[in-house]
Amino acid sequence: MSEQTITATPVSAPDVLLNQPLSRQVDVELETKILEPVSHQYVSANGGRTTFVLPASGVLDAPNCALVWELTSTEADGCLTYPFWSGGLAMLGQMTCRVGGQILSQVDNVARYATIRNNFKSQAEKEGVLDARHGSMNCIRNRPCNALLATGSADRSFHQIYNPEADQLNEFGYAYANTPGHTQQPVKSLSNVAGTSLQCVVRLSDVFKFFESNKLPLLAMAQVEIEIVWNKCGDANVAAANILDSAVIERPIPATAGARARTGVVNMTNNPTLICDYIHYDDAEKQQIFNAINSGGGMRLNFTEVVSTQGINPASTAAVGGADTYQVVESNHIIGMAMKEVKKIYVWKEYDLTSPAGIAEIDGNFNEVYTHRSVMDNRIKSQQIPGETYNFVINNNRIYNRPVDNVATQHNYLSQCNDEHWNCVEPYYDTATYNTNKCAELADTTWANGVATQDINACRTKPYLSGSQHVIGLNMDKYNAAGNAIGNGQRISSAPIEFNYTRVGIGRGAANLSSLAPVLLTFFIEYRRSLIIRPLGVDVSDA
Repeated sequence: MSEQTITATPVSAPDVLLNQPLSRQVDVELETKILEPVSHQYVSANGGRTTFVLPASGVLDAPNCALVWELTSTEADGCLTYPFWSGGLAMLGQMTCRVGGQILSQVDNVARYATIRNNFKSQAEKEGVLDARHGSMNCIRNRPCNALLATGSADRSFHQIYNPEADQLNEFGYAYANTPGHTQQPVKSLSNVAGTSLQCVVRLSDVFKFFESNKLPLLAMAQVEIEIVWNKCGDANVAAANILDSAVIERPIPATAGARARTGVVNMTNNPTLICDYIHYDDAEKQQIFNAINSGGGMRLNFTEVVSTQGINPASTAAVGGADTYQVVESNHIIGMAMKEVKKIYVWKEYDLTSPAGIAEIDGNFNEVYTHRSVMDNRIKSQQIPGETYNFVINNNRIYNRPVDNVATQHNYLSQCNDEHWNCVEPYYDTATYNTNKCAELADTTWANGVATQDINACRTKPYLSGSQHVIGLNMDKYNAAGNAIGNGQRISSAPIEFNYTRVGIGRGAANLSSLAPVLLTFFIEYRRSLIIRPLGVDVSDA
C-alpha cells in the first residue's frame, strides 16, 4: 500500500458520517440496492475472485453492507457444510476496498481474522445471529447422564459439555440414541441444487474495521470497489482422506480425517451479491459534507486497519520411540510496525501439517485430542500448544516483567482487547496441557448402564474442539471506548515490535502421538489510519 502524507490540517467529518447516534432530528430517505458483480469467477480447486463497483449515490450505510453467496455440492445433497467455528467466513481469503484505484483498506487471511473478531460476541449473539448468517455452529449444551445418579455420578464424564451439531447425545429431556449421531442441521448443509442451499451473509463491517465505525459519502467520492478473493474448497484430484485445507467440511462428521469420503468439490453457480443501504440526506446535510471535503485540508475519517504477517516456531528434535521426552523450543519474531500507531495484536497458532514432523503426526492424537488436523474445522482453528509462553518487546521495552505462562492470564490479556470478553467454553481455550480429566469436561464417550465407555471416537466435541480456540492477544489502546481517536493507541518508535515465543515439543512412544511439528504463527496487527477525502481524490495516511 503506497504511503500518503497529509499536507494541510483536515477537518473532522460531519456527525452523519460516523456510526453513532445523532443528537438532532434528521430527515432522510433510505434506498437498498442489491448489486451484481462486474466480474466473477470461482473454481473449487483454486478459489476465485469477485469485484463489485458501488454506485456514486448518497451516503453508504457501510456498517450494514452485506456480502451474500451460495455454494452447491457436486457430490450429493447435504453431504457438506461449513467449518464449525468460522462457518462461511472460511471462504474469504482477502478482501480489498479501493477508492479511485487506491487501496483504502485491505484484509488478508480474512477467515481467521474475522473469526477472532466474532469470538468476542456474546454466546447468545453467536448462536442466534452469527450461526444463522454464517452457517457456523457455536451452540453448546450440558449433558447429564441419563442413568441413575447413584450409578453414573462416580464417572468422570457424568456431566459433559457438548456441541449438539457435532454430537446428538442421550440426556435428560432429549430422546437421542445412546450411540450418538454426528449430523448437522439440514439448513446448514450445502444442497446440490442451486437456490436451495445455505446462503451465507457476511457484513463488510465483520471484515473491514473502517466500515464498522464510518459511513462513506459516495456522492462526493471517486469510484469505490470491493474485491473478494475466495479460498479454495475441494479438488477432485485430491482424495478425501488427504485433504489438508478446504473451506468446507464433510457432513455428517466422520470419526477421523482418514475416514472421510467426500472430496468437498463445490460450485458457486449463482453470482454472489452485495446488499447496500444508501442514505439520502437533505440539501443542508449534504452541503456540510461538501464543505468539509472542499476545505483546505479535506475531510478526515479515522479508522482501524489490520495487517497480517507470519512466523514459524521451528520443529522440535525431542526423541521419539521410548518414554516421553521434552524439549523447549524458542523463537523470536520481528513484527515491525515502526512509526505506526498500533492498537491490538492477535496471534493465531497451528501446527505445520506439510512439514515432515507434521505429516507423521497429522492424524495422531495427543492424550485423546486431535491437535493437528480437524474434521470439524480443517485448519480454521487456533490450537493451544503444550508449554507455551510469550512476551512482547515494544519500543525496546518488554511488556511483561516475565513471560506469560499462566493460561488464565493469557485469557485475561486477550479479553482486554474488547469490551466483551473472549467468549468460549473453557476447555476450548484451556486444556491444562491436554489433561485427560480436564478435556473430559467435553463429551467424548457413550454410556452403557450408567458407565462411560472410553471410545474417544464416540463423540466429536472433546477430540476435535479441545484447545481449538486459544488465541494470544495484546491490547495497546488506552481506552477501548475511545476507538479511533488520534493517540489512543501506542505509537511505535523506529525499533520494531518483537514477539518472543516458547513452547514444549514432546516426543512419545510413536511419531504419530508426538508434538514435534513446527508451529505456524499468524499475527494480526490493528493500527490507526486516516482517510482524507479531497475534491480531487483521497489520501490514506498514518498521521
